[in-house]
Amino acid sequence: MMENHYMGAQETDIAVAPGPWQKTDHVKHENLSSSELYRRLRADILRCHLRPGTRLLFRTLREDYSAGLSQLREALMRLAAEDLVVLENNKGFRVAPVSPEELLDITTVRCEVESIALRMAIEKGDIRWESSILARHHELSRVPLLNKQGAFSDEWNAANEALHSALRAACGSPLLLNFCEALSERYYRYRRLWARHPSGERNPAHEHEQIINAVIQRDATTAVALVKEHLMATTQELLANWSALQEE
Repeated sequence: MMENHYMGAQETDIAVAPGPWQKTDHVKHENLSSSELYRRLRADILRCHLRPGTRLLFRTLREDYSAGLSQLREALMRLAAEDLVVLENNKGFRVAPVSPEELLDITTVRCEVESIALRMAIEKGDIRWESSILARHHELSRVPLLNKQGAFSDEWNAANEALHSALRAACGSPLLLNFCEALSERYYRYRRLWARHPSGERNPAHEHEQIINAVIQRDATTAVALVKEHLMATTQELLANWSALQEE
């Protein structure tokens, strides 16, 4: 099991109050297999349906997910190996908390690996790769950030991820692609937090356009710089509002 490196004394748990970025009522799932239970729990953690820092009580999980103890233990241990769940001595499981330290760590590493993948993709990509990027960008442009209920849109997130995936798709390294995807998934909880206080000064759509223009022109230096700036901007906004999130 991987050690969680963000459990130190300086970590800040955020028990975020119910808001438009999350659901607080669990959806019951009937007769789930162990693998399906793991996928549902993982999705609920990443989408913050199970809030950061929340205690995971077996009696509650058994009722909410209609699962047995052995299934739950297996699923939670798999999630603990991904650092999405924390197992504490004599206290049981809880959802891994969010922290400024982890946010910066994920963002820093993500900027580097995304840059490597993008440079390789620009070097190797063909016209079909360019067409895929343009198609994914068009799809994203048709989806609002917030849904009709005012909550962060999973559809927007999927379209955004599809665009970034298309940008790196031609890099030619399955290992690098898997690493990029894993980091992006790990960042998802923070993106949902960011959506509670998005800056009115930023224009993500324009940022995407600038990145795509540089990529199509095969200007790797500019494209990489713009991607790093794009990824870091969300993190900087979230860090600037961290105290407000704690108070909510």
